[in-house]
Order: sequence, then structure tokens, then C-alpha cells
Amino acid sequence: MATGTGTGTGDGDGDREGNGSSSSKLGTAVSSSSSTVSTSSAAAVAVSEASSSSTSLPSLPSLSSATSASLAASFAHVTTLLPLSASSSAAVVAAAAGDSLHGGLVVVARPACVALHDLSTMEATSTSDAADAAAAAGSVKCVAHLHGIGGAAAVTGHQDGRLRVWRVSSRSPGRLRLAAALPTVSDRLRRFPVPSNHVTVRRHHRRLWIEHADAVSGVAASADGRLLFSVSWDKTLKVWALPSLRCLQSLPAHDDAVNAVAVAPDGTVYTASADKRVRVWATRRPDNKPPPSRRGARGGKKHHQYHLVATLSRHTAAVNAVAVGCGGQALYSGGNDRCVLVWEREDSASHMVAVGALRGHRRAVLSVACAPGGLVVSGSADQTVRAWRRAADGRGYACVAVIDGLHDAAVRSVAAAPVPPVQKRSRAGGDGVDGGGGDEEEWKVCSASFDGEVRVWSLRVSGL
Repeated sequence: MATGTGTGTGDGDGDREGNGSSSSKLGTAVSSSSSTVSTSSAAAVAVSEASSSSTSLPSLPSLSSATSASLAASFAHVTTLLPLSASSSAAVVAAAAGDSLHGGLVVVARPACVALHDLSTMEATSTSDAADAAAAAGSVKCVAHLHGIGGAAAVTGHQDGRLRVWRVSSRSPGRLRLAAALPTVSDRLRRFPVPSNHVTVRRHHRRLWIEHADAVSGVAASADGRLLFSVSWDKTLKVWALPSLRCLQSLPAHDDAVNAVAVAPDGTVYTASADKRVRVWATRRPDNKPPPSRRGARGGKKHHQYHLVATLSRHTAAVNAVAVGCGGQALYSGGNDRCVLVWEREDSASHMVAVGALRGHRRAVLSVACAPGGLVVSGSADQTVRAWRRAADGRGYACVAVIDGLHDAAVRSVAAAPVPPVQKRSRAGGDGVDGGGGDEEEWKVCSASFDGEVRVWSLRVSGL
């Protein structure tokens, strides 16, 4: 097990650039690792270097400051979930936080397998079988945890433009069965006879508006478990009802491929695109005016349909990831400009304002995730994972961990969830890392890369 300790100062360090090679490994499904982990204290040594070499968005200040010296961070690599075969391709991962007693779930999706893992032990609790995996054959682009639809469930987005819903079998809890593929057959049959439900996606090619015409690149569920949102390289945002799995609405969201989607607790939806923009969608306007009509929009009831609220345009390159934090008051977006932009809620027509940037990655930021307690995690094409901690007053961020050398390929997906206090007390001093004081916080962080590996590590942060 690799461990590291350090004081989070500065906002970046001189990460090595990976050679871009990927290696799929045969072996057991779970393996420990002794790879090198960079400590967050090294970030302070190369703050000026990172600032000069990563000069994206110079008009926005770096939010990491010297006040991060008041934090002490320690982290340990816990385990590695290896691909089951040498032919396995990229993996994606999503985490769902549990309550005060249970550690939640981690969803790991690969083309050959979808599995639910217990966040505290990382043991697989439910796994899809070969028959369902064959039915869902194709590259998995995204995954999300579903709740409130009758037992543990997950949804995956695929290269073929379909979404697939997975549920734990009631007869065999260890099996994760393929429950449906969206759009469902019943939804297709209901809409097919109506000519107006057919739209032109390209020359001489028409399909139902409830279908994605390209790869599904992002999925997210609302906090109340009643709605599911999907985005695609076909430039659209679609809204699905849960648990009926019917498509309610389709919106022409961007001028280029849509790469990610996130949902705030109040139902506000954020989409990120290769057109360098983040767009905000809601069921009502802040000024309570009637929503403007949007050409190409389909479905949705008059008073409950989503519409465009604001367009956020501060990135200088394609936006690949978006995540919501602080109960919906903060938004984080990462892109090819190598930084994570921080947006904060404001009561105006723009909805969100960019307050700064989290810098340090040497290549494109491919994924961003948030967890309660002010933790922001970013994964990059430079094969590193960075953990940022938001200050208690909200005025700055500390880069508390830089994970380097664990992945042999670009980090495609990251997820994080807090460790319940009961588990922290039961393991205090038992894993080689100091148990810490009463103000210590702990998270489990997962990162998935294009080589099919999923790495899990424990991060602890406390005040000095």
C-alpha cells in the first residue's frame, strides 16, 4: 500500500507527462498496488512553474492560496480493480454516498461487465452476467447511480446511442440484470405512428426524436430520483421519467458535441460541450417570465419542460466535464484548457459567475467530481488525479493531493464519497495512517482510466 502525507500548499506541481501507453492486465479482479504517490506538499515547490506553464484563462485568478498551509492531508492507495480480460477497454466509475452507517456504493462499468461495489470494502456486491453483457456490447461512455426506482440500480450510456438500466435481481442479489434499454420498445411503438415524432438527423436519415443519434456521453439523475438526463455527441439533451423510463423532452442543447451533464439538488441542469460553453437549464426562469421557444425542442408539458436559462462562456477550449457542489451553489467545469473553472451562484440573468480557476494539470481535464465536505477531484489526460479542498469561508481552495504514477493511461472518470464517522472510528490507526483528531475528514476516491483499471484510495484532511 502506498501512503503519503503532506501539507496542502499552492495549486500545482511539476507533474511528469505520461507516455500515453495503456496496459491491460490479467489477474484477479482486485489487486493491491505499491505505485508512487505524489504528496500535496510538493505542490508548493512548483507553484510558479505551474502558473507559467499552464497559462490558460489568464483573466481568471488561481483560487489556491497560501492559506492552505492550515490543512494537513494524508492519503493511501487502497486497491485496484483490474479488467477481467486483456481485451477490456476504458472503464467509467460513479460513487453514491451512503448514510451515517453505510458507506455507499461504487458503480464500475466496462464493455464486458457492470458491477456494484461496497464503498467501505470495495467488494463486488452485484455483477452483470455474460448474457446481459453481450446484449449491451459496445463501448461504455458514462455511468450513473440511480435511486428511488426499487432497489439499487445504475444506468450506462453507450457508443451506440442507447442508455441501459441495470437493477439488482430480487431473486439473486449477487446478479445485476439488464432491466431496460432506452428508449424502450413500448416508447418507440407509442410514438412511431405519428409523423411529427420523426426528425431528420442528417441527409436522407430520419429517426424518432426520443432516440440519440450518436454516442451517449453523459448521464445524471435528479436528487429526488424522478428524472434522468442524458447528453450525446448528437448535440442534444434528453429528459427521461423514472421509473416509467419514458422520454419526456429532447432539447438541441449546443452547437457541438455535448460531453457531460450534471444536476443540482433543486433540479437545475448543467451541460458541457465541445463548443467551449456550459449551459444552464431549468423548468422556470429566475425572472418568472415565460420561457422562450427553442427551435427543435420536442416533448415536455407546457409548465414543466426544461428550457435554457443561461450560457456560461469562459473556457477557451472544449469543456469535457462538469460537477455541482456546495448544495448547488458552486459549479466546477474542466476542459481542454487544462484547468477547472469555479462558478458560483448569483441572483442575476447569468445565473453563475466564474470566480477563478484550479490549475495544475499539464493536459486536458477529462473528469471532475464533488463530494460533501468541500472536496473537488479532477482527472486528466496527464494520467494524474488532483484533490482540491474548499476553504471553510469559501474564499479559496487547497490542492491537498496529487496522485501521480498510478495510472498508465489518461484518467477518464473520477468519483468521490465521504467515509461515515462510524467506519472512521472503527479503523482508526488500523491501516498505517494516523487516525487524526476529531476535525479530520475522510473520503474514498475512485479513478478509472482508458486502460480499464479502477484505482481506489483514501484521503484524509485535518486542520493543523
